[in-house]
Amino acid sequence: MKKASLPVAHPLLDQPEGALDRYVALLEEDQALRHAEYDQPDPKRRRLKVSCNQCTTPWCCNQRVTVDLVEALAIYRWATVNQPVALGAAIARGKDLRSKPPLTDSEFFRRRVTCPFLIKKQCAIFPVRPHRCRTHYMGGNPMKCRDELAPTETYEMSPDGQLLAELETIAEDVKFQNFVTDTRPTELSEVLLLIDHLVRRGPFAAPTVVDWTVVE
Repeated sequence: MKKASLPVAHPLLDQPEGALDRYVALLEEDQALRHAEYDQPDPKRRRLKVSCNQCTTPWCCNQRVTVDLVEALAIYRWATVNQPVALGAAIARGKDLRSKPPLTDSEFFRRRVTCPFLIKKQCAIFPVRPHRCRTHYMGGNPMKCRDELAPTETYEMSPDGQLLAELETIAEDVKFQNFVTDTRPTELSEVLLLIDHLVRRGPFAAPTVVDWTVVE
């Protein structure tokens, strides 16, 4: 089936030209390294244990996921084409979170409301999933992730620091070119809601903190 074209346009999604394409290409390279290092490693090489490979109920997807604006832009653009229904659910969750008193990370976790991009126990945006998700690993019993917000056996791992630095460089370039100095909020679904509002307005003409005031 032919994928639909992007129905929206905004400088944040295409300036500088090709920046988000390069960003996504680096995410694909990062995933290939993770696959080689952590999913199907060379048996002759020593590595940390990754219990996530055997996890069938991703309890970690109940956690609050914070994102940078450019991470969310890549997700928004990718999901608009590949997972529009899930993107709509994420935006709706952003509206719900915004309408209620703020939750602590622990309260958010205890709600047991999974990420709207978790479909049939699989990540629907896996190629462009957030940094916090792609770097999170469990080295012990994965069932601990059901009951503990931050089990001691969890750790953060990336196979290539230079690649992460390149991602950060692109992110800073996108924000600089678009006069973005900071972004609030940082929770994934709320940032996606904010971006959804932003695509209905023009570019920024001066340095701007991207928050709810720019769309209200």
